[in-house]
Formats: sequence, C-alpha cells, structure tokens
Amino acid sequence: MRDSLVDRESIERLLLFNGAIRAGLIDALAREGARSAKEVAQIAGADPRAVGVVLEALAAEGVAERVTGNGLARYRLSELGWSHLVDSGPDLERSSLLHLANRVRGWLDLPEVIRTGEPLQKDPARRDVRSFVSAMGEREPEFLEEIVERCLTFSGPIRTMIDIGGAVGHVARQFSRCGVRATLLDRESVEPIARQFLGEAGADIAFVGADFIKSLPPGPFDLAYLGNVLHIYGPPVVSELIGNVYAILSAGGTIAIQDHVWERSPRAAMFAVNMLQATKDGGVWTEEQYRGWLAGAGFSEVEIADLDTTWAQVILGRKPKPAPR
Repeated sequence: MRDSLVDRESIERLLLFNGAIRAGLIDALAREGARSAKEVAQIAGADPRAVGVVLEALAAEGVAERVTGNGLARYRLSELGWSHLVDSGPDLERSSLLHLANRVRGWLDLPEVIRTGEPLQKDPARRDVRSFVSAMGEREPEFLEEIVERCLTFSGPIRTMIDIGGAVGHVARQFSRCGVRATLLDRESVEPIARQFLGEAGADIAFVGADFIKSLPPGPFDLAYLGNVLHIYGPPVVSELIGNVYAILSAGGTIAIQDHVWERSPRAAMFAVNMLQATKDGGVWTEEQYRGWLAGAGFSEVEIADLDTTWAQVILGRKPKPAPR
C-alpha cells in the first residue's frame, strides 16, 4: 500500500468518537452492565439500526466490548473507553476530541476563508464553550509541571499569580498546589465550568469573571500567565494587552506567555492556518514581535524557551524594580 498524505483512519476515528459522544452512546454504555443495541438506542433516544452499526465500530476500535450470550449481542465500555472518554484521570480526552471535531468543522470552511481573507460567521447556537474550555484542562500533568517549574525558575519565589484567559483553571490549580495565591480570570460564562472542573481544588483560587481585553484586576501580582491567549488577537490588541499586564504586576514581577512562536514551533505554520479560519486577526507571532512588545511595555530580561512537553514555547519577561536611591 502506498504512503498517503493523510491518515484517513485517524480522521474517521475522531469523527466516530465525536458522533458517539454527542449522540449519547458513550454515556449510555457507561451505565452498569452490558446492553443490547436496542437498549442503548432507547437510553440515547436514537435509531436502533444506526446505533447497532456504530456500536460495532466502537468495539472494533477497542473503546467498547461486545458480549454475546443467548444469541444476543450486548455492549459495554472497555477499559480503554472508560479511561479516555469517561473517568477523570491523565488519559481523559473526551472534551479534547469534541473540540478537535469542532475545529475540523471550521477547517472545512477554509476555501471560502482563503477567498475572502475572513473567517466565516459561526452560528452562536453551535458554539460549544464547555468542550472548548474543558479541553484546555485535559493537558498532561508533565506539561503543567514544566510550566510552573520554568516560571518559578525565572521569577524566583512568588506569592500571587493571575491566570489570564485561564479556562478551567488547570494552570492556576498547579500554582495553587505550590502554595501560590492564584487568581483565575476568564469570561463569566466560564466560571461554573471551571468550578465544576476544579472541585475542592478550586477552594483557594479566586475567580474573576471579565473580558481581559477590556479590563484586568488591579493586582499587584507577582506573576501573570497567558497560555494560548495571544494567538487569538492581532498585533495592536496583543501590544495593548501586554502593556496592561505590565501595569498590574508588582515591581520585579514576571509575565509568562505560552504559545507557538513562528520559526521555533514545528506546528507554527499549521496553527496559523487554524487561527486564519477561527479568528479575525489572530495568528502566530515571531520572536522579534514578542521581544518588541515586551520591551515596548517596559519588560526586561526577556527569555524565550522551547518547552520539552509540547511544541510550543514560553516567553518570559521581568518588570524592573525601581533603582535604589
């Protein structure tokens, strides 16, 4: 068989899992005991014939198991299905798969985006905020540990931090576990999702519901973290936001930006296309741009490092302390 430019099986697998989750089949299979296709269809409110076909495919892909007895096939989630689609833990990727399928829908508009240079208007009713922000929380523990370690190595001990556009608070939670007073800033609609995600671990995390482009809490904070935020906006907004972050940091405080940097991240070019179809002015920015924005805001000692646990980079800068008199 010749080599193909596209892994068709992975695309089909993604869309199969997305369909099974959204149609309620995975949750139906997560109930105790094995069930027939007809029983699963009744729970999900779906067509029995279609459910039977999809259940067989899920079994073939290893996330479901078929149990045969008395001539009747029954289905249940496999251990693989439980760990990746239901149970909280390091393997959970349910929201990430849903978010990725939503991105595929956007990429199908790419011909029109190329023609007009503008992203297509998305139907607000089809926006899946929960999957989007929850997907951010399904990051590997190693990534979170590396982010915190790199920030603390650069900044030294800190007492307070703010996670700007922090989604469900997975980074804020990691800092909180290190004894840092963490503040999570995101839109008000995200707060109940974050509270549910964090559970008891969020008891010591302050939540601020606001549009961070319009306003930031006064602080001061010892560290401001912006993870996967700046690629959403164009250079004028990015420059202004970095300046606003400078104003809320304590003297000697640190800004930490995690994102893809052009010509450093192997995923930069493809990620730029993703921003082309998803945002009006967003993109992937160069090292020179980041250094210029930080220097223009007043930051010094700027460092850019390639992360070990992802293809992205972390950009770090320090707000200078006043010169001693």
